[in-house]
Amino acid sequence: MDEVSDPRVGFLRSDVERFCRELDGLAPALRMRLLEELRSALVGALDEARVEAMAAASDEGWGLRRIGAFCGVSHEQVRRLLAERQAQGGPPVS
Repeated sequence: MDEVSDPRVGFLRSDVERFCRELDGLAPALRMRLLEELRSALVGALDEARVEAMAAASDEGWGLRRIGAFCGVSHEQVRRLLAERQAQGGPPVS
């Protein structure tokens, strides 16, 4: 298991690992469907939270390159994600 720096992340990771272990023994089709539902839900929630964190950083005066460095994406991707957020009705960033 990879080490995590925050105990909250470790807690969530262990919860996900427990959920995955509970799927052992299920029929492959059901197991794959449940795993895909979990993956989709987690990715969606994380993507939304990441864009909100990017917007908060931008509102605090962070530059796109600095935000991108923290999130592991290019400054152009940060710009696009923030523009998409605003186009979908989110508040504008500074």
